[in-house]
Amino acid sequence: MPSEKAKENKTLTSQCAGCAKPLSTEMLRGVVEGRGRARRIVPLCDACLAKGWPPPQPVAEQPI
Repeated sequence: MPSEKAKENKTLTSQCAGCAKPLSTEMLRGVVEGRGRARRIVPLCDACLAKGWPPPQPVAEQPI
């Protein structure tokens, strides 16, 4: 559990990729998105992680 002092430290903040809220880095989780060389680590808060990540993507139409 993050301390109150860590929550107030403005230099240790990052933006949640799901809700775009600036949060302490202690309150975020790193989730790997993508595969191979296209993968990246996405910071997410617990609330957005509980909603499900990644968000549902629209299915691209396939040419016949």
